[in-house]
Amino acid sequence: MASESPTLSIKLLIDQASNAVLLAEADSDFVNTLHRLLKLPLGNIARLADKHQSLQLGCLNNLYNSVNNLSLECFRTEECKRMLLCPRNVHASVFKDLKLNKDLTGPTGYYICSNRKCNEEQYDVTGGVSYKGKSMFFVTDDLRVMQGLPGDLIQFLVNMGFENVSRIEEKVVEFGSKVMTHLLIHSLFSKTTLTDVFLKKQGNSPTSPMLDDRLTFIAPVEKGSAEKDGKARLKMLLRKPDRKELYAEASENFVELLFSFLTIPLESVLELVLGLNEFNPTKNSQKDVLPPFYSCPNEFPNICSCDPPLSVYKIPLDPKSPKRSSENSSGYVEKNLLFVVSDDLVVKELSSVSSISLLKETGISLGDVEHKVISIGEVEAIALLGASLCTTSPLSALLNSFYKKPKQEVV
Repeated sequence: MASESPTLSIKLLIDQASNAVLLAEADSDFVNTLHRLLKLPLGNIARLADKHQSLQLGCLNNLYNSVNNLSLECFRTEECKRMLLCPRNVHASVFKDLKLNKDLTGPTGYYICSNRKCNEEQYDVTGGVSYKGKSMFFVTDDLRVMQGLPGDLIQFLVNMGFENVSRIEEKVVEFGSKVMTHLLIHSLFSKTTLTDVFLKKQGNSPTSPMLDDRLTFIAPVEKGSAEKDGKARLKMLLRKPDRKELYAEASENFVELLFSFLTIPLESVLELVLGLNEFNPTKNSQKDVLPPFYSCPNEFPNICSCDPPLSVYKIPLDPKSPKRSSENSSGYVEKNLLFVVSDDLVVKELSSVSSISLLKETGISLGDVEHKVISIGEVEAIALLGASLCTTSPLSALLNSFYKKPKQEVV
C-alpha cells in the first residue's frame, strides 16, 4: 500500500447558527506551516496553485506560464529560466522540519560553485518564528494566531457576543498540501478564510477582497517627462471609444519587472502592497529577501539579494551570467528583445507574434486605435504588483489611473 501524504489537522469551533468558523484549535505543526507559507516566493505559490488546480491568483498564473512557454533564447542562461520557475527562498532551512515540506517547497540549491566537484551549494538564512513541542494555539477565521489559553478563549467568545457555548460545534479536519494551498490563496482575498475553505466550496471566489480594498494606483508618468530616469516604459495600444487596453509593446526592462514578481516572498509582497498608501522610500531600509545572485529590480530598491557566503575553497558564481562571473549581474532576460504583453499579463516574444493577427483579433478599425507610452517607477510598480494578484486586467487598471491623473494648473 502506498504511503499516505503527510497531513495536518485542526479542530474547528463552528457557530451552528451562522455556519461560520469562530476559531480553530491548532498545534505547532499547523502554525509553523502557516508562518512558513508567508516566506514562499510568488512563483512557488503559482506552481502550487497550478498543481492543485486551485483558485486563479489574479494574473500570477499567466506570468508563471509565460516564463515556462518562452524559449530559452529569451533568457541570458538556462539557469535564469529555472530561477524564475522554481524561485529559492533565503529561509529554506526553516522548511526542512515541516510535515508538508516535500509538497510545499522545491530543491534548495542557489548558485553554482567554481569547484566542479560541487554541483550546487545550499545557502539558507534561518528566520521566522518556530514553535516546538505540542504547543496549542487558537487561529481566527482570518488566520490570526493567538496562544491557546482557556482564558483567551473565554474572552474571545465574550467579545463575539457568545453566552451559550452549546451553539458551538466542534469538528476535526485533516488535510494535506492541496487544502493548505487553498488556505494560502484565500487568505489574500478573504477575511473568512477557514469558513470559505472548510465549510464552503473551495472553488468559490472569495467575497472580501482585502488586497483590492487597499490597492491604490498612482498615475504613471508620461514618457516625455521622464526620458532619462531609467524607468521601464510601456507602449500601450488601446481602443479609443472606451480606452480598453488591447495589448502592450514592451522591452526587456518591463518584462524583467513582471518576471521579478515571481521571486519575491509573499510576506514582502504583502508588506509592499498593503503599505502602499503610507509608502515612503526615505523611511524604508533595504532588506535582504532574495537568495544570492537573484536579480534585484530597480523599481523595488528596498528588496535586495543576500551576499553569498565567503569560502577559501569555493568561489560562488552567478548562474545568470553567461561568463560565470562572481559578481551579481542584473537581469534574467536577454537584452534588446521586444515583447507583447496582454492585459492579463500573458507575455510573448514579439518575433513569435504576428502583428496583423493581433490587429485582426481586436476586430476594430485602425482609426480607433490609440497609442500611449507611459513610464513605470517605484510606486507604480508596487501598485502593478498588487493588481497582478487581485485582478485579471492590471494593465487596464494602470491605464485608467493615468486618465484619472489630475491636470496640473498653469501658473
